[in-house]
Amino acid sequence: MKKEQVDFFNEYIEELETYKWVTVKDLSNSFEVSERTVFQWLKDGKIEGVKWKNRRLINTISVISFLLKKKCVEMEQIRKSKIKESIELKEFEKFQESMW
Repeated sequence: MKKEQVDFFNEYIEELETYKWVTVKDLSNSFEVSERTVFQWLKDGKIEGVKWKNRRLINTISVISFLLKKKCVEMEQIRKSKIKESIELKEFEKFQESMW
């Protein structure tokens, strides 16, 4: 069963790397969780999103960061260097803020 999960997340990371923003519905369908769960993740600050034209759009980089924190994926599985750099920059900024 664990192998199926790993394959699932590998496929999803490839999909996330192609898009910068996804809708709540798309994310809930991909993760097979309710839209309510996705909204709770947004409220808790686990993932980042914006409201645009009465829709909530979610930043895919924040989703990948969330998966990294939950240890569902490893940094080596992320192929695009710009996404890796963006995640590392956000983590560095959070680290700097915690130091002050």
